[in-house]
Amino acid sequence: MAKHKIGWQTSKIERLSYYLFFAGQLIFNTIVMTYVLTLLLNNGVNEVLAGTIILAPKIWDAVNDTLFGFIVDKARLKGGKYLPWIKLSAIIMPLATVFLFSVPAGLSVTGKCIWVIIGYILWDSSYTISDTPIYALSTSMTNNMDERTTILSLRGVTGAIGGLLASILIPLLYGQNGANLGWSVTAIVVSVIGFVCMLPVAFLAKERYNGEKEEEASFKELFSALLQNKNLFIIIIVRFLFLLTYTMQVLNPIFAEYVMGNETVGSLLALLISIPTIVLAVVLPMLCRRFDKVHMLLVSMVLYAVSSVVQYFVGYSSMAMFLLFTVIRSVGYGGFTALIFMFIPDCIEYGQYTTGQRNAGTSFCLQTFVSKLNSAIISSLTAFIIAAMGFSATNVTPQGKSGVWFAYTIFAAIGSIIAIPILLKYYKLRDKDVANMIACNNGEITKEECEARIAQRSKK
Repeated sequence: MAKHKIGWQTSKIERLSYYLFFAGQLIFNTIVMTYVLTLLLNNGVNEVLAGTIILAPKIWDAVNDTLFGFIVDKARLKGGKYLPWIKLSAIIMPLATVFLFSVPAGLSVTGKCIWVIIGYILWDSSYTISDTPIYALSTSMTNNMDERTTILSLRGVTGAIGGLLASILIPLLYGQNGANLGWSVTAIVVSVIGFVCMLPVAFLAKERYNGEKEEEASFKELFSALLQNKNLFIIIIVRFLFLLTYTMQVLNPIFAEYVMGNETVGSLLALLISIPTIVLAVVLPMLCRRFDKVHMLLVSMVLYAVSSVVQYFVGYSSMAMFLLFTVIRSVGYGGFTALIFMFIPDCIEYGQYTTGQRNAGTSFCLQTFVSKLNSAIISSLTAFIIAAMGFSATNVTPQGKSGVWFAYTIFAAIGSIIAIPILLKYYKLRDKDVANMIACNNGEITKEECEARIAQRSKK
């Protein structure tokens, strides 16, 4: 793909506010998705029950994500199609997070479980309200493919920084090896930082292309259009499978606390995971102008899968080798996470090109749903697997440590191994094709011209 300059439609200040939102969002995502299992274990809940508790709220998730994506696509609110939802989420997500982690010490184990379930449902709903609109906003801010690619890639930089900040800060605040402030105070500190990051975009970003001229579509028509978007569903499937890798993040605090014997080791592991993600998010927009995104995504997935399997056999007795393979795995993980979000706008353009329906809200809703469902499933499966392999937080044995290590490496690689051939065989969109579809959708070329260009490229 030839080099070319981006003709910016967005201002620097609104791009900065967009990036900052993800820093805040990933702060909240990190404390909930990574530390809820640890929170439950610290409160005397056994591994199997903890896994069940994390999974249970996803019944509601299956409803709220689908419903909210449709609401976003259909609603016409004062202040914009996406921005009012973003403003609302910046307010309610901190409150939901503090509630979730403020489990009263005097409650019974049953009472603590009920508190966490209610808190998790509230938080999950607030995350839905934030996630679907913020990604759909990228298609509204600009219709330039290269600008979208850069924006969605660089949001990964600030997102990773936010997640890194939370991963370093949390163990230093809550645990006995840190300040020992407890979960409630830790959640308050984290939530204040997240709120400050998330709010500015609601006032600084501009919606330029929000499909106001599109004909109204029914709920049935929206999902009929999505069912015809085969490339979108392949990306959703690939993302779901690959995010089994999240096992590594879920187990970081458990591996540090119960296997290594020091919670603050989790901060070092978080640093080693986050730095490659940050670096790759910076350089990938430039690489995307030279190489097709599909090829780079495949390389990232293969690198993660191979290095994870090798790390399992190398073990963790040698700290130097353990840290080395952690970094290598993180390069593959960081490449995937930085790239995968760039595919959704491409699929939206393909959907509009083939069906006439843009469905940005519903499309991003699907990735939001998959992300949260995956995180919950992984947290639950992780708890079930380590319990089945002999791990108990109250009595850590060598067998239990081996179970944690297996889940940390081999189990985390399974999804990637399965997803690689699916992406290779079934995902048909290429960057040059998407560029032509965008031109067609914008009325710059006819559909006949677009199809001729795509056919010509496929012959090469």
